[in-house]
Amino acid sequence: MRIRPGIVIAIVVVFAVLIGGRQLGWFGGKAKTDSEEGQTLAEGSGETVTPTVVAPSVTPANANTVPHPALVNPPKAGNRGAIAAPGGAPTAVPAKIEDWEQRVDDLLTAKGDETQKAKQLLEIFPNLPEDGQIEAAQHISNLLPDEEYASLAPILTNASTPEEVLDVLMTDVLNRPNPMKLGTLLEVARTPNHPKAEEARDVLEVYVDENYGEDWTAWQTAIQKWIKENPEE
Repeated sequence: MRIRPGIVIAIVVVFAVLIGGRQLGWFGGKAKTDSEEGQTLAEGSGETVTPTVVAPSVTPANANTVPHPALVNPPKAGNRGAIAAPGGAPTAVPAKIEDWEQRVDDLLTAKGDETQKAKQLLEIFPNLPEDGQIEAAQHISNLLPDEEYASLAPILTNASTPEEVLDVLMTDVLNRPNPMKLGTLLEVARTPNHPKAEEARDVLEVYVDENYGEDWTAWQTAIQKWIKENPEE
């Protein structure tokens, strides 16, 4: 039987439509994914294939907003060059003043009262090299009145202060009023590893006529008693 060319073309078109519709899901079916195709092929070959599942990449909302440690623990005011250590405790790295001799001379020769000059020297004291601190300590001792001594005492009671600076400040404190003098020496004596602790204890023993070792409460009681019995004129 002779087949007409038009019929052949119609059959081809219908066939193409059926195949395309099956792949596109026109007839209720669903196009197979790569993993399903792999599964089908595996079933045909008798092998078991576990499809690989790739988890989507998720970027946490705060991934790029973790603050720098220096912002979490900002340096305290007046503590120049402080850097936050890993544990959060700041490590002081003072920037040294190279032209310290000129700076000290400028402060001493400038117009102003002596107390203000002493306070300005105290401000730059941590940034001075050791030689500069020794010289500054001498000027501060001469210029700072008793009423302002509380701002100088911490340098003397600090065990890390250079020993030559401590020599200057120990001489200075011996010339201060008794309550101020003995109270500061007691703090020096009880400060662990302080280079002048033994010397301070010896001076206190001269006043109270007794050595109480490391019984700081006994020392304090004896000092208070001595001050009461020996009021300054």
